[in-house]
Amino acid sequence: MKKRYLLLLSPLIFLAGCSTTPEQCDPTNTNIGIMDKISCNYSGNYQARIDQKKQILENEVRANQQFKEIYATIEKQKNATSLSIKQKKAQQQKLKTDLTKLTNEVKQKAKGRDDLQAQVKDIEQQLNKVNNSNSSELEKQVELEKLNKKLQQLQKALNI
Repeated sequence: MKKRYLLLLSPLIFLAGCSTTPEQCDPTNTNIGIMDKISCNYSGNYQARIDQKKQILENEVRANQQFKEIYATIEKQKNATSLSIKQKKAQQQKLKTDLTKLTNEVKQKAKGRDDLQAQVKDIEQQLNKVNNSNSSELEKQVELEKLNKKLQQLQKALNI
């Protein structure tokens, strides 16, 4: 009689084992029963779990690659900006030295003419003011170009 009950209950036990999901079929889970392990193996849930984890890994690898590309783009832009700033500073420094040379040249040529000497002195003061100001590089550049034009006009007036 006991064998009969066992024979009748075995399909139910087998069906209960088949009702596992891929999430339940974690190979690291040591608390799972033998029937559940058999069910996971024969139902394909282990493979489904492996496929699911592979898909997650592939998605993460793709996302990581995109982040690397974005980072590389940002680095290129940063380097280009840095180079541009260095170029602008070098250009501004060249303009400052050119202005200083031109000022000295005009000062030498304007000896004996008080009106031109006063204009040169005014330009020198403005140049020092621009050099010592806390304004932006662009504003300094504009002011230096204005001073350069004034000096060129003064230079033309002196026929240099």
